[in-house]
Amino acid sequence: MTTVAELFALQETDLAIDSARQRLEEVASRLHDPEDLVSLREEVSHRRKELLDLRHRQREMEWEVEELRRKAKAVEDKLYGGTVRNPKELQDLQADLDSLKRQLARKEDALLELMLQGDELEATLHEREALLARREEEWQAEHASLLAQKESLEGELAVLQERRAQQAGRINGSALRLYQELRGRRQGKAVARVERGLCGGCRISLPTSLLQQARSSDALVQCTSCERILYVG
Repeated sequence: MTTVAELFALQETDLAIDSARQRLEEVASRLHDPEDLVSLREEVSHRRKELLDLRHRQREMEWEVEELRRKAKAVEDKLYGGTVRNPKELQDLQADLDSLKRQLARKEDALLELMLQGDELEATLHEREALLARREEEWQAEHASLLAQKESLEGELAVLQERRAQQAGRINGSALRLYQELRGRRQGKAVARVERGLCGGCRISLPTSLLQQARSSDALVQCTSCERILYVG
């Protein structure tokens, strides 16, 4: 015959299983890359692309500046080389040279701005890359610890489930069905220990006759309020 003590022991195992499963779920949920690390990776990736694009524009600007300098020098050489003597041609060459120099000044200013932006972005990128490297190292250590916890909890759970199978095998079918039904309806606690005449589940004062019955009867006695099986330990 099933005793209340056996059901109470089974409940202790079930509660331990519930706890182990909950902790295992928590650990498993933390095995995913943390949001701050994912965000930092995305930021560094974005800044790298931004710097790459900026340096590309800088190189294009440098080519444009060199081309303007080449054109300006060619016009200047022609203007002051002595081969052109016609005043109108000389005036036109001077106008072309002035225009090229203005364009060159604007391009050089723009190039300088791009270079300054690039240097600033590169410094920021190096700072964020260093931070990312430290965070990746921290996460690797944390991830290894979480995997160890997961493995330990899985082992603990396997032991508990084996113990439960053995305990449940010693309990008769009707008692086990009642226990499972109550566990489902009472937040996992089907058996309540009696403490100072009170039901440990709902905390109501139990009638003396019910207490006496729970102490002396081999039958399963239930609380009249919460219906949990009473265990007088």
